[in-house]
Amino acid sequence: MLKNNWYVACDATEVPVGKPKQVQLLGHKVVLFRDSGGAIRALSDICVHRGASLAEGRVTDGCVECPYHGWRYNGEGACTVIPAHPDVSVPKRVRVDAYPVAERFGWVWVYMGGLPEAERPPLPDVAEYTDPDRRAVRGSFLWKANYGRVVENGVDFAHAAFVHPSFGDRSRPEIKEFEMEEREWSAHARIAMRPPAFRGLWKRLRPNERPDVVARPEWHVAGLAIILRIQITPKWSNVLIDVNTPIDEHTTLTHWILLRNFFTSKFFDRDTYKRNIKIFEQDHAVISKLTPTELPTRVQDEYSVRADGMMVAFRKKRAELYRRGWGLDSHAYERDYQGRKAAVIASPARREDPKGWVFPEAPELVLPPDRLAAD
Repeated sequence: MLKNNWYVACDATEVPVGKPKQVQLLGHKVVLFRDSGGAIRALSDICVHRGASLAEGRVTDGCVECPYHGWRYNGEGACTVIPAHPDVSVPKRVRVDAYPVAERFGWVWVYMGGLPEAERPPLPDVAEYTDPDRRAVRGSFLWKANYGRVVENGVDFAHAAFVHPSFGDRSRPEIKEFEMEEREWSAHARIAMRPPAFRGLWKRLRPNERPDVVARPEWHVAGLAIILRIQITPKWSNVLIDVNTPIDEHTTLTHWILLRNFFTSKFFDRDTYKRNIKIFEQDHAVISKLTPTELPTRVQDEYSVRADGMMVAFRKKRAELYRRGWGLDSHAYERDYQGRKAAVIASPARREDPKGWVFPEAPELVLPPDRLAAD
């Protein structure tokens, strides 16, 4: 999994005033709470005193209070109160890692890493999100699948003809056009597809053959986001914003927003939601059973063709970030730390002041050079 990256933890509405919330990101527990000004804060969810979960405590005076002995931590992760010794100055070492937080698209984004702001991937921007002529439907989906497999599935259009009969035609599976552009933190494509013939009432309303559907998928490093623009007709289009959070190596939580500029009455929201969940379920039935379960670290470990361009670009970017030291060795963490001793993902404060932390950093992924080949 990748540290030094932004991940969506939850909807902002899920973090109420006065009550902490626990989330899991990259196999590590994080506590979210609102400070005295209402801003959402994110801390490592392990009290340095006796390892209690801060999320099981409460919010007091803008700090999260440990349920075990009442130690309080502010939004920067510093302990401000040790109730058993109120007259003693709290040592600087009594602190937990605090992670940067941003809100966008109604979601809470947490930066799980230690790089300064200028070196972090930028959050994706979607102009259609604020378009008053579009209707938004929101949801989430839990995959029993590796995050890399989920991301690749989102930009893989060659599978539509065989997995999604509602918008793919297995008798005409060819990808007619494929254009792609790679950027520093993202990749963008334009794909033309042959949709299935109209059925039922739609066939009576539109007796002529359906025109090609044009899709413009993007993936972004931040949030492992997928932005998908589908031009259904010259006037009708959908925009899907899809972020993929690794809970652990084998579990991924997707938060999604679908924006449509047709049938914008609330009456159609339930159908939109059901259709999107059905698509995820069709995908899940396949990718939850892939071998290997985790995404290979090399492109050549699986055979790719031209239609796989967006997936290949993602694998190359991931390999590049591993070479930069962004990889987490989750298997070493499970073997050497989990349940035995605490370890956390390093926060920006550790870069500024690397000494005097109670808990060590989670192990970094170190692979032989031949396991990181990008092509």
